[in-house]
Formats: sequence, C-alpha cells, structure tokens
Amino acid sequence: MRKILISIIISLGITAQAQQLSLYSQFKFSTFLMNPGLTGQEEYMPVRLIVRQQWQGLDDAPSTQALSVHSRIGRKNMAVGGYIFADRFGPETKLGVQLNYAYLLNVFENSKLAFGISVKGFQYQIDYKRLKAINESDVRLNQEKNSAWVPDADFGVGLYNDRYYVGLSANQLIELPISLNGETINDNSMVRHYYLLGGYKWILSDNFTLEPSALIKATEHSPVQVDFNVLGYYKKNYWLGCSYRSSNDVTAMAGLKYQKFVFGVAYDYTFSEIRNFQSGSFEIMLGYNFFEKTKSGSSLL
Repeated sequence: MRKILISIIISLGITAQAQQLSLYSQFKFSTFLMNPGLTGQEEYMPVRLIVRQQWQGLDDAPSTQALSVHSRIGRKNMAVGGYIFADRFGPETKLGVQLNYAYLLNVFENSKLAFGISVKGFQYQIDYKRLKAINESDVRLNQEKNSAWVPDADFGVGLYNDRYYVGLSANQLIELPISLNGETINDNSMVRHYYLLGGYKWILSDNFTLEPSALIKATEHSPVQVDFNVLGYYKKNYWLGCSYRSSNDVTAMAGLKYQKFVFGVAYDYTFSEIRNFQSGSFEIMLGYNFFEKTKSGSSLL
C-alpha cells in the first residue's frame, strides 16, 4: 500500500505537466537555468530572483522560488554560474542547488560558441501528515516525513551574439530512481529532458526592438511541448510580451529596467480542464546587473 501511494505522489509531483523540471514563463531572462552552454551569455553579472505561484486558488498548487547568478571569468573565455531553488507541490518539496561551467569560443560574426556542463542535486521530501490515506489504520503512514538526496548533471551547447541566441541541451542525464526508506521506485526515475531554445532581436528603430523566441521541450515519455514568445522593447527599458504554450496556456508579460535594476511579471492562463479550479499562474522576477555598462545602448537580456 505504502509503495503504491508513494509512487502516485511522486508521479503527480515531479512529473506535473509531463515535466520534472521547474517551469518558468520568463525563461528568456534566465536561459542558462535550462542550458549550461548559455552560462555567461551576458557581458555583465546578472542576479535574478524568480518567484512563481502556479494555479492560484488551488490548494497545495505548485510553487517555485529560484535565485541565480552567472558571469564570465578569467579572460572571458570561461563562465561559471549557479542557482538555488525550492519547488513545492502538495505534500512534496524539492530543495536543490546547481553549479554551471561553460567554455566559450569566438566564432563567426562576433558570435560565441559555448559548451557547458552542470552538476546539481536536490533533497526530495514527502510530508505524510499532508496526505489523506484511503486506509486510516495503515500504520506505515504514521511517520511525519521521508526524504532522499538525488544528484544529477546536464550538458548544453549554445551559439549567440548581441542579436540572437540558440541552444540545445540534455538535462537530468543520470536518470537516477528515487529511493525512500530503502524502497527504490524505478517507475519514477528522473527522466532525461531535451531543450531546444532560441531567439532573435529585430531592431525596428532607435526606440523599438522586437524579439520573438521559442522553447521546445521533450522527453522520451511525454509529448513535445512548445512555447512561442514575442517581446517588444521600448528604449531597452520597458517591455511587453505574450506567449503561447502548446499545453493550452497563454501568458502575458511586462517589465521594466531602471539603471541596473530589472523587474518583470508574468500571468499565465490555461484553457485546459484545470481552468475550472484555479485563477491562473503568477510569476515575478527581480534582478540586478552587476558590472553592466550604464551608458546609452547597454543591452538588456
């Protein structure tokens, strides 16, 4: 009974929306979280805090908090970065850390070709007190919490310059099973994810820039999911955008930059069946760009 129940909880939690990795609507501002090859993509050192509450109004809905930073080092042919994160969904919690390294090569048209790796790990925890047992007399469910440490690694390749970026990555390469209290649940191993993402900036005038981008996510065990995004910038300091996700979600985004401070917000609305039980998903991004040149024409990524 206990093993079956744990399997159901893990399936609901870490494979929500057929994805075990955190979902971000404003992924364009933290691409290195998905692809270590894009670590150090910017000339400065961006620090980003992302807070996401999914399915507002639904009890124990998924929530994510992530704090990240990355920068080029040495002769700027290498880059390092990392982030810490917390994911919560119902009775489960994931607390983890990831460290990235990328090696950068100068190639055609002032572009950089980068190869990146990351190592990461998280503590997976189930709080049994938040479960509603079918059989209340099952003494095996009387314990309060159970946890396991899960290590993993990613690999990615990126190609970019000031006008475009494209990247391909494989995440959760090791695909370890989750083991709780000595019970290994092979049906719920970490699943390898593949990400293909890219974007391009069209300079419409001195004041306006249009940036379409796309993110394709795939695993061996779920349908391919695609995000299409369009952001419009005014004087590189204000932006509005929208996104469509193939899982039947639409997103509205807005943000502004003041000196080296960055603020962004996103609201997701789903047209799937769960729309009757929640009022959408909210995401806030706060950031600061260390060592950014503040002269006119400075970039915003």
